[in-house]
Amino acid sequence: MTRAFIIKNKARMVLALAVLTAMLLLANWNGRDNVKELDKTLTSIMKDRLLPATFVHEISSRLYENKLAAVSGADVQVKINGNYAAIEALAKKYEATQLTREESAKWKTFRVQLRDLQQQEAGLNNAEYVFNQALKSLDQLIAIQVGESNRLLQSGQRNVSSSILTANFGVVVCILLGLFIMVLLSAREQMILRQDERHLLN
Repeated sequence: MTRAFIIKNKARMVLALAVLTAMLLLANWNGRDNVKELDKTLTSIMKDRLLPATFVHEISSRLYENKLAAVSGADVQVKINGNYAAIEALAKKYEATQLTREESAKWKTFRVQLRDLQQQEAGLNNAEYVFNQALKSLDQLIAIQVGESNRLLQSGQRNVSSSILTANFGVVVCILLGLFIMVLLSAREQMILRQDERHLLN
């Protein structure tokens, strides 16, 4: 009877330890997923939001330089052509980033305006209108970048909160596991003491 009782208790203990270990592994697995997602979010903020915003700002600066160069008059075509070449290089970098649907549509509009601006440089009145429209498109692209950055930051904050919750859960399970081991050790000592008492009685 005693042996069957001991085996039954051992089976329960092993089962409880297995459950606690499985809970720890699940918490660890969930925490790793959250960290990977957070890393992806931070990388996206850098590569797909901050860098493109700097490209847009640089394109805007080059367009302003062309406008000022056109007014100054003397031998400006080389400067203007150089700026358009730089804008094209920046545009290719921008297009290599991850664009949202809204961003992609606005970028196509800007590309048309940029082409029109290059073609209509001679007619200053029309060029002024196209220039203003192009700058407006660039401002809207910046606004989209800011909105997407905020969305990614909120997603990152959710991942951080989830990671903290998972870590706290892991700590609780570790404490429970420690308590369970202490109970096992004290139960084992009590069993040894009882066996010693029985030997003394014999």
